[in-house]
Amino acid sequence: LHKQIAIAMGVDRLFVLSPNIRLEGREADDGRHAYEFTQLDMEIAGASMDDVMGLIEELITGLFRELRPVVWESFERELPKVRRPFRRFTIEEIREEFGSEEEASRALEEPFWITGIPREFYDREVDGIWRNYDLYLPGGYGEVSSGGEREWEYEKILAKIRSSGLSEKAFRPYLEVARAGLLRPSAGAGVGVERLVRYIVGAKHIAEVQPFPRIPGIPAVI
Repeated sequence: LHKQIAIAMGVDRLFVLSPNIRLEGREADDGRHAYEFTQLDMEIAGASMDDVMGLIEELITGLFRELRPVVWESFERELPKVRRPFRRFTIEEIREEFGSEEEASRALEEPFWITGIPREFYDREVDGIWRNYDLYLPGGYGEVSSGGEREWEYEKILAKIRSSGLSEKAFRPYLEVARAGLLRPSAGAGVGVERLVRYIVGAKHIAEVQPFPRIPGIPAVI
């Protein structure tokens, strides 16, 4: 929501490295979920889902192009294959063909998109189709990016909050901005930096790509 508010304030393009904390117990430690992580957050006024998906594809393929001649010769592991355009599946297609998103991640060999995912009230829905997207990495590395076009019309946002059983009071400042007609159409996403690096280098646990990993129940190393 903070990205939508920034767009409402007149910021047309937002790109920020955002520190995050995951409030979960040790049972969530599956090697992929970092408890403290960095996310590349982006939001673009007037953008469509295709605009943002294309931008992320170019970001990732461009990163791999730069890695090959400069860095990768020092690694023993073969650099993963990434080619544009990434394959696209709807959530229904993924579950019908693979059973689940995680099974698809284990079965496929290159990054792929999943679109049309029913979820939070701030993602846009048009004619019953959710205009959102998640990017998954192959080899079981799972989701690395999530985003969507944003709902900006007050009545639609309010109806979704109510149908989800959420507290209107908890979102009062956001709803006031929407009711005033200040929200603008936009689309954006977040890219998990450590998850992407883990995939590139083939690390088993995400803590291997963090300088100072913090895991509940394990003393921090200073």
